[in-house]
Amino acid sequence: MYKFGQKSQDKLDTCHKDLQIIMNEVIKYYDISILEGHRTLKQQKDYFKRGLSKLDGVNKKSKHQNYPSMAVDIIPYKKGTNAFSGQVEDTMRFFYLAGLVKAITEELLEEGKITHNIRWGGDWNSNDVFTDQVFNDYPHFELIKD
Repeated sequence: MYKFGQKSQDKLDTCHKDLQIIMNEVIKYYDISILEGHRTLKQQKDYFKRGLSKLDGVNKKSKHQNYPSMAVDIIPYKKGTNAFSGQVEDTMRFFYLAGLVKAITEELLEEGKITHNIRWGGDWNSNDVFTDQVFNDYPHFELIKD
């Protein structure tokens, strides 16, 4: 069984309880790292300026800006690999991870352990069609109400 390192745990601790429950279940089955939970306005503006976000943090706020954060950025962890290499094999791991996160979320919702569903940044409209995206944010997961 996998477990979070201290840096990942500290970032996860800034997230909404539902995200913590989901990610603590995911880590039992697949090794992941938490890149980010809560994000400051300064960070959000920087990401927007660099084209890493479509939200400027002022007119359009990120769910990362809430406290606790309603969003989390995660990556599949595999020693000796680079999840952001751009190689198909590395990118496919994000899709595998997204399926796992969505399945675990559905199960936790059915069991009444969480109150939010989840949306993935690789399928913003959750239609399981990946060619209709205008901005892919594969590490990003955010809580939504059904």
